[in-house]
Amino acid sequence: MAELHNDPPIIRIVKKGHAHGHHGGAWKVAFADFVTAMMALFIVLWILGQSEDVKRGIGGYFRDPTGKALLGAGPAEATSNAQGLSIIKLPSVAQMHTLPDAELENEAEKLKQLIEESDVFQGLKDQITIEVSHEGLRVEINEGENEVLFASGSAELSPKLIAALKALAAEYSKVNNKLILEGHTDAAQFSNSSNITNWELSTQRANEARRVMEQAGLSGDQVLMVRGYADRRPRFDDPLDPRNRRISMLLVSDQGMDIALGKLSSLETGGNSDAGQSGTSQNDKPKKSKNRVSLFATGGRN
Repeated sequence: MAELHNDPPIIRIVKKGHAHGHHGGAWKVAFADFVTAMMALFIVLWILGQSEDVKRGIGGYFRDPTGKALLGAGPAEATSNAQGLSIIKLPSVAQMHTLPDAELENEAEKLKQLIEESDVFQGLKDQITIEVSHEGLRVEINEGENEVLFASGSAELSPKLIAALKALAAEYSKVNNKLILEGHTDAAQFSNSSNITNWELSTQRANEARRVMEQAGLSGDQVLMVRGYADRRPRFDDPLDPRNRRISMLLVSDQGMDIALGKLSSLETGGNSDAGQSGTSQNDKPKKSKNRVSLFATGGRN
């Protein structure tokens, strides 16, 4: 028989060395720190490039991280109440859609200066209205006490109105905004034997204004549309007031473009949208605006 050995078994433990240290997780920590630092850098650069209103809003958020800030209806600004809590006032959704375009406000100032200084507009200054709204920059020339713009019952424009339209066309051609031309009449009706109504007349006058302005250098591609509202949007309360006979030129803003094409509803524009309207409401009137520069007098022609 084989001789039995009672020697205990020998167990060898071999430790393998880690020759490739880069397979560990230390580099991930360093990379995460780098990404975090880059993100912080880009946030700082983004904030520096924002408007003052946005900066005030962001600053107010960090001054009041508990969420006690109140949303107001005015422009974005940070104030403090009696308890020292920061209150951030931001525009409502509707007001964000109705804020006027700063570039168009600058253009309005240029037009105002042109009208005041140019001899072309002598005798018409009191009949011109300039208005900046969420739709864009609107210039209206209406009949006045001493100046008739249109031949009675005709689309023929007066020489003075033609000269004014040509001067405006030269200024409009310098900007990229689209232009909408609108015609308005008073409520005086034609005889029963006439084949024309105020609808046709207002549209024809607006189209004649377009033709004159294009002949003066305005690009046809810049004209977005021509509209006639007849007597449905009187400027003055008396529907027979001759000052309601006018030509309106709307230099369209980005939002005004969406309104004109029916992409924005009245709710989105704070209830001031003309989108989808064809001028058929008897009570519709041009919107009043605090940004309007009124240059026309109150006198009318008998």
